[in-house]
Amino acid sequence: MKNISFLLAILLTAGVVYGQQMNYEKISKEAVAYTVIINIKMEISLGTQTTEAQSRSIGTLVSPEGLVLFDGIPLDSDNPFSMMAGMQINTKPKSIEITMMDGTKYPAEFVGVDKFTKIGFCKIKAERKINFRSVVFKKRVNIRVGEWLTLYSLMPEFVDPPLASDIGMVSSLIKVPENFVLTVGFNENQLSSVLYDRDGNPVGVLGQLDNGGMGSLDASRMPSFSQSEQYLPLLGLIGADKLERLINDPPTPGKIDRGWLGVYLQALTPDIADFWGIKTSGGIIINEVAKESPADSAGFKTGDIIARMNDKAININKEENLPVFQREIVDMGAGAHVAFEVLRRNDGKVDTLDLRAVLARAPLTPSEVSSYEDSNFSLIVRDMAFADYNLYNLDRREFNGVVVKEVEAGGWASVGEIMPGDIIQAIGGQKISSVTDARTILTEVAANKPKEVVFFIWRDNKTTFVNVKTEW
Repeated sequence: MKNISFLLAILLTAGVVYGQQMNYEKISKEAVAYTVIINIKMEISLGTQTTEAQSRSIGTLVSPEGLVLFDGIPLDSDNPFSMMAGMQINTKPKSIEITMMDGTKYPAEFVGVDKFTKIGFCKIKAERKINFRSVVFKKRVNIRVGEWLTLYSLMPEFVDPPLASDIGMVSSLIKVPENFVLTVGFNENQLSSVLYDRDGNPVGVLGQLDNGGMGSLDASRMPSFSQSEQYLPLLGLIGADKLERLINDPPTPGKIDRGWLGVYLQALTPDIADFWGIKTSGGIIINEVAKESPADSAGFKTGDIIARMNDKAININKEENLPVFQREIVDMGAGAHVAFEVLRRNDGKVDTLDLRAVLARAPLTPSEVSSYEDSNFSLIVRDMAFADYNLYNLDRREFNGVVVKEVEAGGWASVGEIMPGDIIQAIGGQKISSVTDARTILTEVAANKPKEVVFFIWRDNKTTFVNVKTEW
């Protein structure tokens, strides 16, 4: 314990010394020009419960047109737990206000959140055209372990001035599961804050290493079947190269140009490789192939092992390394031609196959598909997503309906015992295959005002009729 205290004392002393060498005069002058405060009012709903929340965080102007970068975690609806049993957590911004360091306020519109970095974007809506001062990140290729970085934290609302500096150190240059500059000294409340080097250059923002133990049911990410690892946030530098790509092409809900292969993955660990007698440094086991997916068309089968992709060895031997492969597929985009070397076990032998796939557009996630809110029955329904069919093992060609996204407590649907996660296949005898059908039929119901409406619902792998009483 004494040794740990002594080490912390050395770190703190070194931080003070290096902090004195930081060019804070240059940093503060620039930071004040493009650093903003973001106030987001949002609506959070889970099943029958809806509440409002407010998020206050630091933001950075990244384009003269008013594009603002910020920590998008509070607005990320695609988390690994929200889809289970249809109980998706839905978060949507109701209003966004940007406050400049001089006190000027602007409304802003939400753009989107990047699925991997969790960096969010919004855009200022100004009444007249303004050329905003924005940050210009400097690319650094020679960052070293032991180098000190600084950032500005947002202080509580009652504190003035609103910004305070903090200092941290580069602790490791991680190579696996991906290249990542790890830091110590910073915390999760500072995510997406701009990081500056000793010369005062903005070199990136504070982000976290994508953790393979935390899966996602987003079909575009092709989740793993083994995702139970404890979540430990590892904070570090998201550099200029990656930020430049995001700024030039910000994530947008409903955008479907992400690459998709259509397989479910597991890492080829040394133990499994030894058991199967496969001599390789790593690989990816195909646990399942989605029907009518690019992988299905290419001839992939359950149990195949991807050893190489585009003539590059797949050295993945841990579950936490899978996001690297997943991200490569996503970034290639729809239409990309990809060559795979696949190992296939057959009667004690291992055959080597060359398979080629053309990536498709990733299916929309449950948070991206269209939805419809009916005020009479007090419920929100959404179109079925790929994840719904996969989660419940349903055939997309034969099964149609809309998923109940939210039900207001005390409303007609709630009293009639319609529940979130139910899949409505028909209303009043009329079949439904989309929210467009649901809107049309429920509009007709409102015009006719029947005393009760029969909903044909799929729930818990069986169908049932639900009679909902009305009070027009």
